[in-house]
Amino acid sequence: VTNIQPFSLPLERFDPKQSHNKKPMEVSNIDLDSQLASLLDSTDQFFIQQRIRWAEAVTQGCIEQSNVYDVFDKATNRKILVIQEQSGDLNRCCCAPGHSFFAKFYLANENTGEAVGDPIMTMEREGCDCFDPCPKPCLCCFACTPACSDGATLYSGDMGGLGMKPGELLGQRDRTYMIGEIIQPVNGGKFKPIVQVMERDGSPDPHSTTFAAFRGPCFFGGCSEFYCNVDFGMSKAKDGMDVEELHQLTFDYAQIRKIRPKSLTQALREAFSDSDLYAITFNEHVTTVQKANVLASMIMVDYMFFERDNDICSYAGNGDTQITLFNCFIYGCVCPCSFTLESDSIGAFC
Repeated sequence: VTNIQPFSLPLERFDPKQSHNKKPMEVSNIDLDSQLASLLDSTDQFFIQQRIRWAEAVTQGCIEQSNVYDVFDKATNRKILVIQEQSGDLNRCCCAPGHSFFAKFYLANENTGEAVGDPIMTMEREGCDCFDPCPKPCLCCFACTPACSDGATLYSGDMGGLGMKPGELLGQRDRTYMIGEIIQPVNGGKFKPIVQVMERDGSPDPHSTTFAAFRGPCFFGGCSEFYCNVDFGMSKAKDGMDVEELHQLTFDYAQIRKIRPKSLTQALREAFSDSDLYAITFNEHVTTVQKANVLASMIMVDYMFFERDNDICSYAGNGDTQITLFNCFIYGCVCPCSFTLESDSIGAFC
């Protein structure tokens, strides 16, 4: 097993203490942390395990806790990264999974496996929140306009320091340290979700350009999670491609897979918690910056499609139980296909 080298500062790191008084420097590219770049360069298959949040699981979502993801090199089974959500408690409890949040990427400690040092990357998702500012009040409904479409921006370093709140700047955050973006197009891909993955284009004035897109299935989630993997295929893409053109791509560039449970323990975890398992596989040569953006895309996949409390079964009142067979994606909206098992019928059956 290869040991992680002692933690070192990134070549380009955002310092929130200086950002308010410092004129943004003109850069044509953002260097990843040297250790992160080495880890990503040597890994083409990742395994991601979302931690069980016990207070959330026991209360069935009444106490919504921030998510934590452990990222492993699938070939060596070595934990290399820890990703932690940072969000407002009220927004997370009342507006999840469409709320604003920071997802902070840390190197994993060699011995304990816990996060070490400062964040080496930060992803910001501007979502639907309880109070002002609410960047996207219509998120999680039909993706009729860019204001209704989901998305996130990936930055180098720690963008959540000094009391910064996700979504507070309404899309006006300084993009000097931007690495890339994840954008859901208007209409969301119609009946199969499409999301564009972008990287910084290298110009002094930070802009992003599309390098890939991923597409998911129309039906997913609910009871289908017990026996089906859910695959989001990725393909190389270019700026200016519309949804119809994106649907014609081959989606063999890379793959994000939500893994079905393979044991009773995993099935129980699937049924009673939001904890999921993912795998990312790259089938072609990919730059380290592109891999970083794809890792961020996997976090967005989880929040967009699989972070629904009690997605398989839930209490419907009066002793009734609601069973969700699967979810259906329609123009950016996730619609459950479910039925209610009435308590009287359960008693008669027993």
